[in-house]
Amino acid sequence: MNDSQNNITPDLWARQAMDLMSAHGLAPTPDNFAVYYGYFSNNNPNLKMSMGMLIDEQGGLTQAQCNELFTAHLSLEAENKVIQTTSANIADEIKSVMQVLETSASESSQYHQTLDTFSGTLQSGVSMDQIKSAVSRVANETRIMAEQNQRLQTQLVHSTQQLTEMRYNLDEVRRISLVDPLTGVGNRKYFDNELQRITLECTESSTPLSALMCDIDYFKKFNDTYGHLVGDEVLKLVAKTLVENLKGRDIIARYGGEEFIILLPQTTVEDAERVGNQLRNILATKQVRRRRTNENLGVVTISMGATQYVPSEEADSFIGRADGALYKAKQTGRNKVVPVTADKAE
Repeated sequence: MNDSQNNITPDLWARQAMDLMSAHGLAPTPDNFAVYYGYFSNNNPNLKMSMGMLIDEQGGLTQAQCNELFTAHLSLEAENKVIQTTSANIADEIKSVMQVLETSASESSQYHQTLDTFSGTLQSGVSMDQIKSAVSRVANETRIMAEQNQRLQTQLVHSTQQLTEMRYNLDEVRRISLVDPLTGVGNRKYFDNELQRITLECTESSTPLSALMCDIDYFKKFNDTYGHLVGDEVLKLVAKTLVENLKGRDIIARYGGEEFIILLPQTTVEDAERVGNQLRNILATKQVRRRRTNENLGVVTISMGATQYVPSEEADSFIGRADGALYKAKQTGRNKVVPVTADKAE
């Protein structure tokens, strides 16, 4: 973000949001305002990217598109509701199990008392009728204990199934919140989390870490020529190609509209340059086709900037250096990888 953007106030963002919302013919509802305010404040890069593409393509948003943007990027309420509901259900299941265990403990104590009484009866020289009565009580208590154990086992099996399902639902909510819905790779939230984790690991283990900042060449022209749907297919093709040709430990995320970023653990900047060229050459063999007509629309190329992490440096410096290298690649012909080291970065 440049200095002029840093001086923009929330009041100005609010006015800009209201003005653009009005220009697009949308009512100033809280949800609509949240979308437009998020676009100007730039606090949600994925929202800004998606909304910007729609505005570039058609000059504005429909109410349906605004609703979709709110649901996809701002409706944390739905995610929080799932988490809160699941947490409450887990608490209920645990409470239910504890109640069954308490009942079982009480009845077990009663059973032991009955056995103790029966043992005392046998040792006191009582009559046969009294012994029969005692045996009958023991048999009845044994039956009750068997039934209680069966209920307990059933309850535990049910609770285990319920807790497993709830844990899956929570994991699924968290997973979805970290995935770019169009390409299936990680989103900016996922990338920020992984960047923090992996830079710490590399600093502690003294192993190299490199980044490749990638940008699809002439994507806007391609998008304008063939339409938004074909542009989406291009993004999917690039993401799929990158994923299929990277190692399992490598991290890939959609960083912006047509930008992807790759983190390469245990990789020097020289090796990152080689990886980048391999990916670039593989992508250049892929033909883009319009699904509806199977028309061949040619190939897509990408430009990349490569750099290596300096232990303990700020993450912004690391990513900024990769972005600067990408800019050089775009300015010097595109469809290439430009490496840069910290000492040579401008």
